[in-house]
Amino acid sequence: MMRPGIFIFEPRLGGHHLSWLRYLSEDLLAAGFTVSLAVDLRPGKRELIEGHLADLLPEVRVYSAYDPNGHYRAGGKTSSLSRCFAESLAEQIFLPNFDEVASSWLRRAAFGWCPPKAFRGRLNAIYFRPRFLADRGWPPGNLVKAWGFNRLCRQGWFNNLYLLDEYLVDKVKGVRVSRLPDPFSGEYGRDKSLARQRLGLPAEAFVFLHYGLGTRRKGLHLVHAAMRQPGMEGVFLLQAGVVADDQDLLRGSAELAAQGRALVLNRYVTQEEEELCFAAADIVLLPYCGHFGSSAVLSRAAASGKAVIVSDDALLGRRVRDHRLGLLVEPGKESSLATAMTGAMGFGPDERERYRQAALNYAAGCTRQAFREVIVNSLSVG
Repeated sequence: MMRPGIFIFEPRLGGHHLSWLRYLSEDLLAAGFTVSLAVDLRPGKRELIEGHLADLLPEVRVYSAYDPNGHYRAGGKTSSLSRCFAESLAEQIFLPNFDEVASSWLRRAAFGWCPPKAFRGRLNAIYFRPRFLADRGWPPGNLVKAWGFNRLCRQGWFNNLYLLDEYLVDKVKGVRVSRLPDPFSGEYGRDKSLARQRLGLPAEAFVFLHYGLGTRRKGLHLVHAAMRQPGMEGVFLLQAGVVADDQDLLRGSAELAAQGRALVLNRYVTQEEEELCFAAADIVLLPYCGHFGSSAVLSRAAASGKAVIVSDDALLGRRVRDHRLGLLVEPGKESSLATAMTGAMGFGPDERERYRQAALNYAAGCTRQAFREVIVNSLSVG
């Protein structure tokens, strides 16, 4: 049986976007679908696409989401999507990041202005941050988005919708919706001692890992402040990921590194380095501030068998509590974070093993195979 052609529209390459583009392309091709991509082929971006998808490019059709002047084709994101989809001759559209267009589409749909007719019944979309599903009444704009979303669902615009928040799936009506795991791919169970040697970390130190973009939203300022608290002198910080252009964050990173209390990898971290970072750590820090939605860091921490320290807020806080993955701290409070870090250093062997087993159990649901099965099975339904 011939599989339908799938057109993937992914105009962004930062963060998780490029990795997820590869995941989807790999899985759909392996399942026998014909795949077309509309991506960023502007100078400097094309090289990223070609490097990351080199082995897949001969098997897919590739279109540029941008015109020669560097703007979206046909004058806008939706227009570019429409133009590229028509050229691809595919039967289905896949939006790896529905958030790119959701706010505009849902607000317009609330007043009767729906997406292009050619999209109806053909939209397959991963929705990372459907805030209005968590609270439809506040802020007031959420109510408008909810009206628009309900209209699109009732009128059959979606073929499949995917949510990363397992607690919101039952709140969606009128559309086929699946919970999609936040996947990891790689070898996260490496030997801790060897990983520390490779990274140049002190062999006997207690190492906390802060991984990903170094921003205030990710709580890096709280980590720096906690490291300055009394009693934290023997703690070592492994900080990996590009630090935002924030002088306080840059200064805090530099000071800890100069004191010999931190290794700061302020740059793009390779896949191998990422795996080494998680293997080398004792505890992973996610003291996020106002974060809504999932986190790939949690999946990777779980895959490495490490406990986490997480802000007691929204989805991540609830996951950590329900799956017993680590310690919860008061959002935005460095004193609460420092207390939790001190407490984590005092874990005994039995406690460490309980957290390790809980982490690995959670990680079993976040594998590439689990991700692949959700995507392929949903698209295989009539």
